[in-house]
Amino acid sequence: MLTLCHRLGRLGLSSKGWFPQSQGYCSQQESVQDVIASIIKTAKANDPRLSNRTGKNPVPSKVRETKKQGAPKVVRGHEESEQTNSVQKCAALSSDIASEAEIETAEPVVMERKRTPVPSQTLLKKKVLQELEGQTDEEAETIAFIKSVRLSQPLTPEVEGYKEKFASFVEKMNLKRLPAVTRIISATQTDYQKYILQQWKLRMIEKLGLQGFEEYQKETFAKGHQLHSAIQQELSDKPEEVTPNIEGYWKSLQLVLPAIEHVHSLEDEISHPLLHYRGIFDCLAIYRGCPCVIDWKASAKPKPTLRDTYDYPLQLVAYAGALNQSDYLLERGIPHVNNAALVVAYENGDPAHIHFLDAAKCQYYWKKWLEKLHLYWVAKSKGDVA
Repeated sequence: MLTLCHRLGRLGLSSKGWFPQSQGYCSQQESVQDVIASIIKTAKANDPRLSNRTGKNPVPSKVRETKKQGAPKVVRGHEESEQTNSVQKCAALSSDIASEAEIETAEPVVMERKRTPVPSQTLLKKKVLQELEGQTDEEAETIAFIKSVRLSQPLTPEVEGYKEKFASFVEKMNLKRLPAVTRIISATQTDYQKYILQQWKLRMIEKLGLQGFEEYQKETFAKGHQLHSAIQQELSDKPEEVTPNIEGYWKSLQLVLPAIEHVHSLEDEISHPLLHYRGIFDCLAIYRGCPCVIDWKASAKPKPTLRDTYDYPLQLVAYAGALNQSDYLLERGIPHVNNAALVVAYENGDPAHIHFLDAAKCQYYWKKWLEKLHLYWVAKSKGDVA
């Protein structure tokens, strides 16, 4: 017990009048823990520095309680008082400090800050808004007309008035020809797409040399042209002999061509009367029992998913939208085209992949196409594209 008195002295408490015998604490029936607890309780009552000022934040459970598992451990009065004093000082600095138990069970706190609301936009839309800077409200609304045009349905009365305004907007540019679908897609590539294409060209030039790469491009274009010509002749019931350099592609298509029925058009040009772009679609026929725009692609690498086809679906829906809004289908008695098929033939003769775009997928890619078209006309009006 003399040791306890010395410890109380180090706590800043006089041992006079506090000797345990005067309080009746020398009874051997009481444990040392009970003695320590009583002394600390009395010390807190007489020294405000050791009391809980807030009355709300208790001493952490690990300080005032011993572990329940195993034999109880003796907690030294001096160590407990020091920990208690530290906790009380923290509580005095901030009443928001929680105990360890409270922290473990507390719900996540959401910090509220006053910020200017920012609309949720994709990076593509942000680029559009940046491009619109410097334009009048009327010009911006005229170009925004693009996104109100639907894949197959007529214009709504609310946007009907902008049709002539947009036509006048395009006419003022004095274009020799309307921009092609492939040109629009190329001009609106993202920086990442441009980087990937550039890296591919550099690898091919390193492998083949500059002259070899140019010859490779010419040969690839020639094969594609020959394949399209062979398909056109086959579907027109005028089959011709297939040249050796496209035999692999032709073999790849042998399970696809018989499924194409009621061919209406092959390699025909179309333009959109409202959005003022043009393009040449490969085939308009019945596939899976419904009118489809069909596009043929040749590839040396497998493209089993639509993701692997990059921007090809955009071409298809661009042609479908132009067909639906023009008189092309009406003159031929063909209903609206809300489906498309992308056929990828392989050089090694593996069976072609047929990527069928139903109405829902066509609507999805139509919106993507309108975003690119919007970017193109904005850039064109500012002279950023040729």
